[in-house]
Amino acid sequence: MNDLEFGQLREDELEETYELCSRTFGEFVTLENVRETYIKCKDNKDYHFIVGRCDQKIVAYATMALVYNLFDGTYPVAYVWYVCVREDYRRQGVAKALFREIDRIAAEKNVEIISLSCKKDNAPAVKFYRSLGFTVDEDIPFVKNIYEQWE
Repeated sequence: MNDLEFGQLREDELEETYELCSRTFGEFVTLENVRETYIKCKDNKDYHFIVGRCDQKIVAYATMALVYNLFDGTYPVAYVWYVCVREDYRRQGVAKALFREIDRIAAEKNVEIISLSCKKDNAPAVKFYRSLGFTVDEDIPFVKNIYEQWE
């Protein structure tokens, strides 16, 4: 895939990226909410909305945020989520290329750890992430979904 290139998401690409993520994850957040979050975070040097472009289309997307822990050294931890590839571009090396871009940014920012999560029953994703060197840490990832309390 020679014409695949990566960069930061531009505001004029929000709708196309929103559609990709909605198809992949079945999310029901509004495009307006996505736009508000983008505007809030786009100038933050520790937030990366990464898109892969090919054939004048958004074919891949991931969010990466860097977090610094006051008592854990000077190197940030990168949290990656919303990793997705357009259906017709899957199994062509796009996801691997996306993670090469994530690794490139992480190295540039002196990231110590890259963390991500996926559903444990998503066997293809688990296998893919393991193939990239991700492991299951001995820490237990606790999650509290506050939004469920809003309803």
